[in-house]
This record gives sequence, structure tokens and C-alpha cells, in this order.
Amino acid sequence: MSDVILRFDAVEKHFDATPAVHGVTLDIRRGEFFALLGPSGCGKTTLLRLIAGFEQPDTGRVILDGVDMARVPANERPVNTVFQHYALFPHLTVTENVAFGLRYQSKIQNSESRIEEMLQLVRMEGLGDRKPDQLSGGQKQRVALARALILHPKVLLLDEPLAALDVKLRKEMQMELKTLQRRVGITFVFVTHDQEEALTLADRVAVMNLGKVEQVGTTEEVFERPKTKFVAEFMGAVNFFDGFVVRPEKMRLRVTAVEGAVEAKVEGKVYQGGTTRWLARTMDGRLLTVIEQNDGVPDAVSRLKSGDRVWVKWEKRHEVPLQ
Repeated sequence: MSDVILRFDAVEKHFDATPAVHGVTLDIRRGEFFALLGPSGCGKTTLLRLIAGFEQPDTGRVILDGVDMARVPANERPVNTVFQHYALFPHLTVTENVAFGLRYQSKIQNSESRIEEMLQLVRMEGLGDRKPDQLSGGQKQRVALARALILHPKVLLLDEPLAALDVKLRKEMQMELKTLQRRVGITFVFVTHDQEEALTLADRVAVMNLGKVEQVGTTEEVFERPKTKFVAEFMGAVNFFDGFVVRPEKMRLRVTAVEGAVEAKVEGKVYQGGTTRWLARTMDGRLLTVIEQNDGVPDAVSRLKSGDRVWVKWEKRHEVPLQ
């Protein structure tokens, strides 16, 4: 059995004259949590729709578990989709929503036990008689997941499914989703524009820009070692020098001159709870961002104010060359 469950082979997709997906070649592995990450309009949702069969590529192939999907209609593909707004049927109960897909699967036996198993899996047991308008946002999300998973798809597609939740619930659901994926062992393909969400959930990430894949790698690789300026900027590495980039959290402020440090003046700071984000302008006019951890112990750096002279220091090993 191949390690690759899903392959994009030189896929192109245009809408009118606009290239939504341009020459994408990408392998997604069996059993991994994979994130398609990028800004609006980068092509990530189009890739998801190509997998689901809602769109067809102009050229290239989408291959799922060794089968070219070109002639496989959407309703016959071994995938299911969880949408941002859940798409639950308001007139059906939780149990009826979860069971909806089973009515088209005549070969499935013991459907009642399958439904109960799914409700337990998503921690919705005992709530089967409720209607969607009686559920919280997180509960609706769990029902949508149960409905998608009950048919045991080879790949589960998630189109920004947490975007409608408030921040606290969203973080809770992130951990639940990651735990759920480990339990069921199904390949999850997750679309998001949120870098932190992708880093929290995914095993690997494809960062997209203007219909192309800029970089594919583990979350650590993409965060710590971006290959292009776009990826570096999108992942928050805003300190660019000739030929390389340094992440803000790898830099340190000093109130006295030290060897190898760059002289600057403080332009401002933003308190962010566990960290403080500093802005410092170098003598040649370059604006640097430095993120310092707040350990609760006042020191000379914490007392700096706008206009103060400062030195910015980083280690050579934290310089990341760009293509």
C-alpha cells in the first residue's frame, strides 16, 4: 500500500482567464493531518473542491488512493466534507443529521450502533434528540464531524470549519479535532488562512500563493526555515536582510553595546500578555521587530521607552537564507 493517499499531478484550474490553481504537484500522505494554508484567493479552497469533485481540473490529475478521479462523480468519491457553517439540516435531530448519509449506503449494517459510536466519538451522546437550533457552535461542529465520519471516508476535507467559532471555543475545538484525527486515523485535509491554527493542527503544511504552492513541509520546517520571502512574511518573520530573514522571537534587545549587535532606537512596544513586541529602527533606517518573553521580572529592557538607544542581537544560526 502506497504511503501517498492523495496526489495532485501538475493540476491547473482557471476561472475565465484567472488561474486559480497553477501547476500544483503535491502528495498528501495516508493518515496525516495536512493543512492548505494561505491568504484569500490563493487557491486552497479550489484544491479542496477539486478533491471533492465539485470542480474538475483543466489539465493534470487528482489521484485518490491510486485512482484517477477524472471520471469519478462527486457522490461516488471516498471523501466527505465539513464546511465552515456546518450545513446541518435544521428540521432534523442530531441523530437524523448524523445518519443522513447512511440512507444512501444500503450495504451498511447495524446503522444504529454506528450512529451511537459516532455520537460517543464526538462527545454528543445523550443529545441525539436535539435540533441544531438547540446546540452551541461547538456542538454543531461535532455533529457535522460525526456526519462526515460515519461513512469512513478515505479523506476528510475541512473547509475552515472553525472560523465561525469565538476565540476560546476555537482553541478548544482545535485540540479536539487533532485528538479526533489521531483516534480515527483518517487523512484530514484542512483549509485555513490562520497560521497559528495550521501550526497547532497539522503534521505538514502547504503554503499557497497566487494558485501555486510556495513551500511544503512539516510545521516546524515552514515556520523555522521558510524558503521564500512570501512564506517568511506570511509566517510572521518580518525582519529581512540581504539574502536572509530572522524571526522576531530569535532576536534580543540589549541596553548596552555588545559584539555583533545592531544599534537602533526604540520606536514602540506592544504588550501581548506572555510577550512584548518591540519596534526598533536601525541607524540605516531598517525597522526591526523583536519579541521578548515576559517573565514577570522587571529589567532594563522592560523599562525602555520610545526614542531610547538600544542594540539588537541575534545568533548567526538563526539567519534563514531565502530563495
